[in-house]
Amino acid sequence: MMTKRGLVLASVVLVAAMVASAWWVADRLPPDAMLPIHWNARGEPNNFAGKWSALMLPAMLTTGTSLLLAALGRIQPMRDNFEKSQGLYFIVWIGTLGMFALIHLMVLDAALHWHLPASRLFVGALGLFFGAIGNQLGKSRPMFFIGIRTPWTLTNEDVWIATHRLGGKLMVLAGAAWLIAAIADWTGPRAMPILTATLLAACLVPAAYSYFHWRRLQRGRN
Repeated sequence: MMTKRGLVLASVVLVAAMVASAWWVADRLPPDAMLPIHWNARGEPNNFAGKWSALMLPAMLTTGTSLLLAALGRIQPMRDNFEKSQGLYFIVWIGTLGMFALIHLMVLDAALHWHLPASRLFVGALGLFFGAIGNQLGKSRPMFFIGIRTPWTLTNEDVWIATHRLGGKLMVLAGAAWLIAAIADWTGPRAMPILTATLLAACLVPAAYSYFHWRRLQRGRN
């Protein structure tokens, strides 16, 4: 079973691997080499930086995010609920590490000319991430830093549970849509607005639902 200590160790190992591979690749590139740090909907690089900046950026982002996630357990006011929501917390951490690792891989791909399908890889990885988050949302309890945090979910545990059960189902559906799109190679400019809409719906519909569910509970008490 994954633990916080295990995730800290995984983060350290990942950062070390990123730095080592970045150093190895950068040492073999010309001093003025430029590498991508951003890609468009077609998976084409559209923003570049010097080789050291591009290669080290994922490691820096991984380090900063891991430190922030490691600190959440200490600064989270609702400690009991946080302990009950470890599954969601761990999935967010694991998924974030995975996404930064993929970004690092794509920078290496550009440097070493592997010609990996960037768009499909990003869309597929995000689909898996969304689905994993959705699987854990309904099992979480009120927290200040992770989850669907509206005034109504944070002040009423029943509203939180109902909202996150709905949000979990919608997030799993959105993740499935993104994963299917990646498998079908439907990830171009025409696909991205539709895929983005599925993700926005998975986020906004539960947020609106939390208010209406809270109103319903309030009427029932009057």
